[in-house]
Amino acid sequence: MGLSAFFGIFPDLLGPRGISPWSHSIIVMGLVMVPLVYLLGFFLKKYSYIKLYLCFAGSVLGHILVDYLGHGVHLVYPLSKQAYTLPLIYLGDPTVWVPMLLGVIIFILPTVYKGKWVLNTMFAVFIVIYLGLKLVLLAQIEQSVPHKFILTQKAIVKVYPLGEYQVKKIADFWKMGFDVTDSQRAIRGIVPLLGGDTQLHSNVIFLMEGDIVVSKTGKDGIEDVYRVPNSKNETSFEVIEEKNVGSDEMVIARDREGNTHQFIFRDGKWIP
Repeated sequence: MGLSAFFGIFPDLLGPRGISPWSHSIIVMGLVMVPLVYLLGFFLKKYSYIKLYLCFAGSVLGHILVDYLGHGVHLVYPLSKQAYTLPLIYLGDPTVWVPMLLGVIIFILPTVYKGKWVLNTMFAVFIVIYLGLKLVLLAQIEQSVPHKFILTQKAIVKVYPLGEYQVKKIADFWKMGFDVTDSQRAIRGIVPLLGGDTQLHSNVIFLMEGDIVVSKTGKDGIEDVYRVPNSKNETSFEVIEEKNVGSDEMVIARDREGNTHQFIFRDGKWIP
């Protein structure tokens, strides 16, 4: 059990993901574990090599997969130097960690407690259902957000779990945030996991078009999306309403002085 826990943190002992991308690669770590488990077999002779490999390599793989759900990891390095992520959880989410911790505690209790496997199975099923709900929500946001706002075909929607600075209470772990980056618009909001209205934190329209840039400069080497302003002193407005007027799509926005302005969407851009 102690060795399994050690190998559970083994990738982090080899260096940070950004500096040592191979430390979180399922290919590299899978190969590294082959000789390590072979050496351990001399001290744990009552277990077969296959059982030891599945146990210890499974601990390493579990660590990498958890990081994959909350960070960017180079899953198939060196075949690809790209970082991958399925952004479902903030790694401090107690909805995931509490059942996992309880499962470990129950596992190390005396073997006379026969219900441990049932409880651990229930904890595992609970976590899978929770992650499944978050995956459904992620896909739902990616599909529905472009239909809630008037956007160009260039618009990119990024969905992510709320980070540390956004989490004020436990219920905030059960929400997903989203960013919309468009040539003349920037929208940021939050969607609850268990239903409820979308909370908009920012809904801005710009006077001039800007370039949308997709780069690999994000945290942990994952894809980052941002808009490059048309000028240093760019004019922006807060969107307060968007609607269809006849055949026109229109946005009503407010400047910093509180004055309202109308923008009409024509030929793929917003015209004041």
